[in-house]
Amino acid sequence: MATLFDEVILKSWWVILFMILCYTVYEQGMRSRNIQYRQLEQQFLDLQKDKNQSLSTQGDLALQINSQSDPAWVELTLMKGLGLVPEGHIKIFFNKR
Repeated sequence: MATLFDEVILKSWWVILFMILCYTVYEQGMRSRNIQYRQLEQQFLDLQKDKNQSLSTQGDLALQINSQSDPAWVELTLMKGLGLVPEGHIKIFFNKR
């Protein structure tokens, strides 16, 4: 029995070596694929976050555009953005020293 086993091993050493080589190449390919998968997954999550932020900004801008015909909104924008004061009101400016 031992001679048959020795005979099989000695005659087919190249097959075993080929199988080990194939397994090594396969493992290296799987590692590379996993690294690329993690990178793509992170990029996907970043893109989803950017998309959600953009959709939020788009909603805010749409509300601003829709409310531009409202006189109260125009007055508030002028007061905030340009520092204007409506007629009949007094503007008080505090100077920090």
